[in-house]
Amino acid sequence: MSEFEQESDKSSIDSIKARIAAVQSKPLEDHSAEFEEIHLQLTQALSEIDGL
Repeated sequence: MSEFEQESDKSSIDSIKARIAAVQSKPLEDHSAEFEEIHLQLTQALSEIDGL
């Protein structure tokens, strides 16, 4: 894995972590949809790390 790919992966994970932290500021009725989106991002990020 190149240094650029590692930085990209870290940036992606940092973005996901920020999104998780921001959920509490959203209306309660939006939490489920937001977590679904976060789950999709995490799945994608983990697939890229694993090379799947």
